[in-house]
Amino acid sequence: MPRLSNAAVITTNAILALIGLATLCFSVYLFVKGPSGCQHFIQNPLIVTATLLFFISSLGLIAALYDNYIIITLYLFFLFLSILLTLIFSIFIFLVTNDSAGKAFSGKGIGNVKTGDLQNWIGDHFLQGKNWEGIKRCMADSSICRFRPRDVDFDAKHLTHVKFGCCRPPVECGFEAKNATFWTVPAKSTAEIKGDCKTWSNTQSQLCYSCETCKVGVYKGIRKRWRILLVFNLLLILLVVLLYSCGCCVRKNNRVPWKRRFL
Repeated sequence: MPRLSNAAVITTNAILALIGLATLCFSVYLFVKGPSGCQHFIQNPLIVTATLLFFISSLGLIAALYDNYIIITLYLFFLFLSILLTLIFSIFIFLVTNDSAGKAFSGKGIGNVKTGDLQNWIGDHFLQGKNWEGIKRCMADSSICRFRPRDVDFDAKHLTHVKFGCCRPPVECGFEAKNATFWTVPAKSTAEIKGDCKTWSNTQSQLCYSCETCKVGVYKGIRKRWRILLVFNLLLILLVVLLYSCGCCVRKNNRVPWKRRFL
């Protein structure tokens, strides 16, 4: 059992350290190259996450290889902190992506310490001000509105939420598609062009990025991906708990009586 625990800690942390180092190198490459609108959103979080992953994994690797009681204790402390923070973050994701739960826990607390509007947190945080402007620049810089042959129908069944809301005019406008990104007003149309229909532009850097339908599409896309992230976080917590258990076994096996440390 001791050898198995050590082997599990060494192998897992070696893999995680390599992943962290590779991610850190990629982050530095983005920083040196100069981030685009999209890359700017992920650059800083990526650097912080990669650095922490590499640091904690290296700590566990050194502790398991050299049987250092103090380092393995420090490593277990960081693992416990990671479990706690990931669990808190997972609960937060659940609350902001679940309408009923977000509504139930909004404004709760004691005294002046209360939770915010969790039900509308994604919209308030991502779809307003500088964050929304950054998202629009990101979409304009990316190839998100490049259509594939199977997207030819341009309907919700064949497009993602973001593509349907941002890369084509709203259905109610009744525009005719000349190709994937060029739409015209029907010659027989007598309806007044207003709202998102007026906002639509055939210019590739604009399209419907400023439309309300685009905000709805981005909101649905974020919520869908965050729910996937929630599942990933729960699996990650399970992995870290198993790693923490193996680390506890290593710590117990490597524990040296206090008197013997000075002999």
